[in-house]
Amino acid sequence: MDYNHYIDSLGEVFGYPKDGSQDQLIADKTLLTDTEFSAYLRSFVPDQIRQERNGILTTVVDPLVSNPLRWADLTSDKQAEWATYRQELLDVPQQAGFPDSIIWPTQP
Repeated sequence: MDYNHYIDSLGEVFGYPKDGSQDQLIADKTLLTDTEFSAYLRSFVPDQIRQERNGILTTVVDPLVSNPLRWADLTSDKQAEWATYRQELLDVPQQAGFPDSIIWPTQP
């Protein structure tokens, strides 16, 4: 089923079938062009990437680097690799191609 997308006065976006079956719901909404709807969807990409990055930090990196016993078990070279990896993850949003082109750092 094909949908038209509308935005209301609060900035909320809705999709309704193009067949007119729900036209009674669109009176107070403005029809978005395909370009406008694509831009709306793309606006979420940076936050989604940051959430992915934060998930890696929370589940993989921070349990190691914030645990003194685990951290002490690593060689100084491994500690440096993990510290670099953590910083590279934090720097993902500063990459030149962000959010369209990202080079994810390699986990040590």
